[in-house]
Parts: sequence; structure tokens; C-alpha cells
Amino acid sequence: MNSKFFDVKKDKQDAIINAALKTFALKGYKDASTDVIVKEAGISKGLLFHYFTSKQGLYDFIVDYSTKYMILELTRTVKKSEKDLFSLMLQVSMGRVRVMRNYPFMNRFLRSIRAEEDPEALSAIGESIEDIDRTYRNIYAQIDSKKLLQPDQLPRIIDIINWLYNGFVEENFRIDDPDPEKLYDGYATYLTLLRDHFYSGTSDDTISLAMEELSERNETVMKEMRLDMTFEERLMAGRKPLVEDDNETPGEGEEEAAGGSDEKEEDTGESARKEGGKETFDDIMKEAEKNIINSGS
Repeated sequence: MNSKFFDVKKDKQDAIINAALKTFALKGYKDASTDVIVKEAGISKGLLFHYFTSKQGLYDFIVDYSTKYMILELTRTVKKSEKDLFSLMLQVSMGRVRVMRNYPFMNRFLRSIRAEEDPEALSAIGESIEDIDRTYRNIYAQIDSKKLLQPDQLPRIIDIINWLYNGFVEENFRIDDPDPEKLYDGYATYLTLLRDHFYSGTSDDTISLAMEELSERNETVMKEMRLDMTFEERLMAGRKPLVEDDNETPGEGEEEAAGGSDEKEEDTGESARKEGGKETFDDIMKEAEKNIINSGS
């Protein structure tokens, strides 16, 4: 991939990424047409291949970026101290909603790669599926199953909740105008019903309180993300947790984020690191990989 892609304006970057996500998600790798992608993105085929050299090169980038972007959002949205199954699953859904705001087809694309059989696609996918699955396993390992009527059925209950999410989104997703917030609210209603069914004792307001907390914190973070932020700056903003861990010192995340906000990102990866300077796009993406390992330790 040509690093000049990161110099392109934000709206054009998103147009190319979203066009590729949509086409690959709906058609699969083999049947996806670069003619459709460039038409959807509003660019020429020559410009697309200037940045990505080939269809496989574009797919390779989309797989890698989508995997790490999703991991980044999940690890910054879910509290490491959260043990309640349904509050945690609500936080997971908020992470997916945040992804959907910028990239409506990203979650759908990541589900589609599990069914790929084309050798070129499989080469690009590599260990991406395992990276995502490991992230979810680390998140689910936090759950305290003691509140469940059948604690030993936790894995199956998690499967049911995920089937609900995927089915609900698939049924209500509007291709031309997806509404992430509406999907989130509708899904949360069903999640409350499941909670009342699977938990012992009387129902409490855990999910309602979790929804209010996530919504309030999410609005604060979204206001801090300027519309004119570049591709790399938006990923830098992703390093700031959406919800603070109960064990963290207040203000610690804000100081770290503030320390790098005034510096302009460079696209010369290795040289920038050697000079002890600014983080590159690759550095930020590697941050997501570190989050997978750290969340399991």
C-alpha cells in the first residue's frame, strides 16, 4: 500500500474505505468489483490502484485496518473492571456502534471474512479472525456468572446474546441510511428481556444505569473529536478510553491524550521512531494489538 493514502483528506479516505467495506461485505472477495468500489467512492480506478496496486492489496489493507480498528474500539469501550454479563455486553455493543458511525459496513465485513474461501482472500485474512476472537475471549473472561440461574451455561448464553445482536442488526440495518443509535437502543431493550430471564432474583436497573453512563460518556468523547481530524488523528483519539476503569487514577488518560494532541503526525514510520518523535499510523494500529495481550494478563 502506498503511504500517500494517509495524506488524502479525511472525507476521501472514508469514502474509499467505506466503498470497499460495503462491496466486499455484500459480494465477497471473488465477486467484488473494483469498478463498483471506485464508482461508490467517487474516484478513478487509476487513483485506487495508485494507493493499493491491486484488488488484493486493497483487501489486505481493509482486513488489517478493520480488525485493528474494531479491537481498538472494543478495548477502549469495555471497562476492565466490569463483571456483570449484561452490562458488559451493552458496552461491547456500544463499541460496535461507535465503529458503525464511521464505517457502517465494518462489522458486517468482519463477519463476512469468516466465510471466505478464495486463496487470495485467505492470504490477506491470515490471523485476523483469531485476533478478534481472542479479544472477545479476553473480554468475556471478566464475567462473573454467579448471578445466572445456570452459571455453567455462560458460554451458551453469550452465544445467544451474540446471535440476537447479529440477527437484530441484520434485520434492521438500512443499507442507504443506517442509524447506529436506533439499532443500539432497540438491541438494549431485548438485552433487558434476556437479563430478566437468565438472572436469578428480582430485576434491577443495572442495564438502564449502564446505558445512561455510556451515553453520557460517549457524547463527551464525540464532542472532542473534531470533524476535520485526519485519519491518524482519529486513531490517536481512540487511545483515550471511552469509559474509565474503576482502578485507574482520574485524569490519567486525559493527560496522556493531551500530551500528543499538539504534535502533527508523520508518515515516516521507522525514522520517526528512531528519532524518538511522534507516533505513526503503524504505531497506533499496534496499540490495538497490545490491548489484546494486556486485557488477558
